[in-house]
Order: sequence, then structure tokens, then C-alpha cells
Amino acid sequence: MTLQSRTDDPVFVNLLSDAGFKAVYADPANKPLLIYLLNTVLPDDIKVSDILEYRDREQRPDTISSKKTVLDLVCKDTAGNILGVEVQKKVDSRLFSRCVFYAAGQYHSQLLSGGDYAALHPVFEIAFLAQNYQHEHPEQWDANHIVSHYSFIEKRTGECPNPTIFIILAEIGRFNKSKEECLTTRDRLFYWFRHATEFKEKPEWFDDPETQALLNATEIAAFTPEKKEIYDQDMKNEQDIEYEKSICYREGIAEGKREHALLTADNLLKKGIDPQTIAECTGLSLEEVLSLDKGQ
Repeated sequence: MTLQSRTDDPVFVNLLSDAGFKAVYADPANKPLLIYLLNTVLPDDIKVSDILEYRDREQRPDTISSKKTVLDLVCKDTAGNILGVEVQKKVDSRLFSRCVFYAAGQYHSQLLSGGDYAALHPVFEIAFLAQNYQHEHPEQWDANHIVSHYSFIEKRTGECPNPTIFIILAEIGRFNKSKEECLTTRDRLFYWFRHATEFKEKPEWFDDPETQALLNATEIAAFTPEKKEIYDQDMKNEQDIEYEKSICYREGIAEGKREHALLTADNLLKKGIDPQTIAECTGLSLEEVLSLDKGQ
């Protein structure tokens, strides 16, 4: 069945956008989908049976120069584990440090109201990445190995005295299997994370209950009016943030080029090069070059 939509409108949400992820996985009505997603990426010895609590992480910039968080979902399971989940379109050198920072904050916050260290539960910070993470040995990572687990362990023996903080990275950008190669529910989940916005109707080969439920949850036309309004506002906020980031980036590039041109012009003036020639070579105006000359 073909869904009715304008050709330029997506039919399904982008799960690698903050707004799309929130619409699906922060909705308690989709709790089974969240549980399946978590169990897909968690270590084999950790299994979530139920989610007791949902809460949004405080919305603030991660650092002065990074994006403001639209959604970081934090939830707690029946075992007391705290699970922070986010999506990242771009991967930079600060990613891992950010994840540790967030996880440490969640770990520390468990005792803010008093209590004993014995009451501390493990914290799992999970990031779904649209791009590849830069591993030390990239040849060990492929479409069958896109989830990495990091934790505190003793260097020589691998001993972990107490489970505390875990960082989990799911590199969706590395998942390059074709639909014919997606033979498991896990593969279809990752495939939909990466390709959902390319579809205008539900793929028939998503024939198992879990992925059919995911299709239904990501179909924008199936949202209630209230949910659609929230989703549209979240999308607008996310686009505004991306636009602000692009403006800042372009302004930073332009300012850097100008500073370089001024420095070059100043050095050429000191070598006795004609100001008009310097202006033509650097792209500065003659007045700007002459003002440097007067300042010497």
C-alpha cells in the first residue's frame, strides 16, 4: 500500500535525528521498541526487562562550541541500571570525552540525595553515530561489528571489580549491508536507522513482528495530532540549531581567512612590496593594506 504524501516530505522519521529518535524511543507507548534497541547494543550479560523511568537530560550545550542537546534520553530499568541514549550526526575528537562526562554525571547524581556507595548502579552511555568512530585498528570493524563497549578494567588481567560506567558506541554509518543481506531483526533495525527516510512505503521484507512494529512507530502519518505538533517543533528547533552552527562555522572560516590575509599583507609590507600589489594578491582593499602600513 502506497502512503499518501508530497514527494518532498519524508514518510518515516529519521532515527538519527534528535527529533525522530525522540518521537519513537522517548514515547512510553513504544517501550518494547526501546527495550529491544537497548538489548541489541548492551553487553550480553546485561538484559533490560522493563523501563521504570524516563527523563530528559538537562538541555544545555555540551561545550561552548558544540550543539545544544535537543534530546538525550535517560531511563532506568528494573535492575537499577541507568541508561543514557543519544544520537550524533557528526563524530569529532570530543565524542568519547563527552560520553564519559555525561555518564560520570549520572553516576554521581545517584548519591546527591544521600546514601551509601553500595547503592550505586551501573551507568550505560549509548551513542548511535551516523558517522564512523576513529578506532585504533579500523580493520577490526565492519558491518557485522558496529557496536563497541568501553568500561573500567584492570589493564593486565581485564578484571572489572565493580560495574560502574560503560560507554557504548553504535556506528550506524558503518552498517552498509544491502536489504538482501539483512537476514536478522538486528540487521533490519540498523538498516532502518540508516535508510528509513529513503522509503515512501513500508518495505514488505520487514516481515518479523519487531521490525513491523518499528515501521509503524516511525510512520509520521500515524502520529496523533499532539505528537505530530511536538515532532514538528522539535524538528524546527533541530534545524535552527544546525543553521546556527553552519553560520558560526562559515563566519569562523571567513574570519580566519581575513586574519591570515592581514598577517600576509603585513609581512609583505615589511619586505617593501608595493601596497597595490599586496591588495591584489591578498584580496584586501588598498585602504586596509595602507592602514597596516601606517601602523608600522
